[in-house]
Amino acid sequence: MKFKNISLIFLSIFFLSIIIEITLRLKGDLPRKNPDFTINEPLINIPDPVLGWRPKIGNHKFRPWSKDGKETYLTINKDKSRFTGSIDQNKDKIIFIGGSITQGWAVSDDQTFSYIFQKNNMSHKIYNFGVGGYGGYQSLLMLEKVFKNKDKIKLVIYGLIPHHEIRNTAAGSWMYLLNFFSKRGFISLPYSSIDKEKKLIKYPPIQYLTLPFGENSALVAKIEKRIMKIRSLIREKKQTEISLSIIKEMNKLSLKNNSKFVLLFLEDFNDDRSKKYDLFLKNNNINHIKCLMPKGQKYIVQGDGHPNGLSHYVIGKCIDKKIKINSLIQ
Repeated sequence: MKFKNISLIFLSIFFLSIIIEITLRLKGDLPRKNPDFTINEPLINIPDPVLGWRPKIGNHKFRPWSKDGKETYLTINKDKSRFTGSIDQNKDKIIFIGGSITQGWAVSDDQTFSYIFQKNNMSHKIYNFGVGGYGGYQSLLMLEKVFKNKDKIKLVIYGLIPHHEIRNTAAGSWMYLLNFFSKRGFISLPYSSIDKEKKLIKYPPIQYLTLPFGENSALVAKIEKRIMKIRSLIREKKQTEISLSIIKEMNKLSLKNNSKFVLLFLEDFNDDRSKKYDLFLKNNNINHIKCLMPKGQKYIVQGDGHPNGLSHYVIGKCIDKKIKINSLIQ
């Protein structure tokens, strides 16, 4: 009798799971999967115990992103920066940090806004330490490494977009996307939070939760997402405060190393966070400029969506103009 009852319970659970699985798939939820299109891309990231991942040294060639596109080249130097031109490394230095837009994903070396900026500032050596997928916290960790390895840094420029707030907290939705694009070398993600005094709390890299059968079952994949969402829920509610604390740390680190710091807005928030940032930057006396990505199809890489060469040119000229207007370099 006892065996019969246990069997009945397992059968009930089994059929209930099937019903939920069918319902989820009808609603558009699918098992966890990785994209096929990254298979033909060069692997440009490798694991890093602190940063989660870092660029792989070498010259990486990408196929055209669309039918009418061209091959693009991404060169990573020995110091993990992207190529911005052959300039004397003994000159005073300007450092760019940020994510894929700062790095110049989907455009060639000589099209990035850091390369454009270098052409207009030959008295300084420009370094591009932007990395695809990085948010503010990883950029801060990268900056710590840069200051340990380079001297004569006169200016640090952090390229910010609103989505960096999600990345800083290891939000469940962002962890899912990193796992989805894992064939690009996105392995694990360091993240941050704040204490009651709004001081930054640093956490080591974590990976997306993958349960058995997640690649076969929409139900299991849904459970994975839900667990990751719950884990990051409290941090996500504080994402703006966390991101501002990171920016404060960047500024503090730069000043400690006798460098100026500039927050570069590459995209507007278009919500009440704009006022929070304005007030914070004013109260903490942090330099900032706006050089927003131009909007429209003619400014994006077709087949990818990142800013194209024309967009980077506009941004690069804008940065050069506003940096000089504000006398941030001599």
